[in-house]
Amino acid sequence: MNRFVLVIVSLFVVATASAQFTDGMSGYLQSPSAEMYADGTFMITNNYLNKDSLSPWGWGYDTFGYSFGVSFWKRLEIVYACTIFDGKRRPNPSARDLIMFNQDRHFAVKALLLDEGEIWKWTPAIAVGISDPVTSFSGDYKPQVKHGNGYFNRMFAVATKHFKTGIGVFGVSAGYQYSLRTEYVINNPCGGLTWNPVWLNNPEFIISGFRLIGEYDSRTFNVGAVASVWRDHFDLMFEWQNFNRCNFGARFRCILK
Repeated sequence: MNRFVLVIVSLFVVATASAQFTDGMSGYLQSPSAEMYADGTFMITNNYLNKDSLSPWGWGYDTFGYSFGVSFWKRLEIVYACTIFDGKRRPNPSARDLIMFNQDRHFAVKALLLDEGEIWKWTPAIAVGISDPVTSFSGDYKPQVKHGNGYFNRMFAVATKHFKTGIGVFGVSAGYQYSLRTEYVINNPCGGLTWNPVWLNNPEFIISGFRLIGEYDSRTFNVGAVASVWRDHFDLMFEWQNFNRCNFGARFRCILK
């Protein structure tokens, strides 16, 4: 099926949280990177999300998120993400909360401005992105993210560079995130380190790729890993957020022809 048709279908499916694996995008755990998937990569991501990964304005409890995404020309990623509301689980639920079971929906976009080594061999990749930029509130479509339902609002710029060694590939990213949210503040630098051990990155093995990740996502310090299996068609993610709570998820991805 043509990749553009699949994008449209994905955007209208009725049934994750922000940044990167937990937002359905390429990147680290919750911190962005300038890494991009190959042209035509289609992704379906499912995540269990702890309450510290979410705006307390909307949740205050653990929940589930899922997303659909696609990449174009190895320069652009577009993701449509949904996060489940279950009002009965909110602290001190109101009468409306007790009957509310639905989902928050938002878009996220990442654009690669400069690929790694594109100008000179030593230059990093540079990318910018935006998530949940506007929201519908009281029938008017405009920014209302300070206290409305733009729960995943953020913008970022990030640079990433990889280094090949005898024991694997190391990656380093550094950037800045900015959000209009007032109760979920992430207006700070962000960055991370990754290590792909050479002996756990073999397309002939069941585990075709494995990456250890340490990051600061502008708000919390997180560590985790992403394992790719079945020739990189499935990714399995585990995150220990702020050395306190866990997130985990799974992603299916394929190249659209």
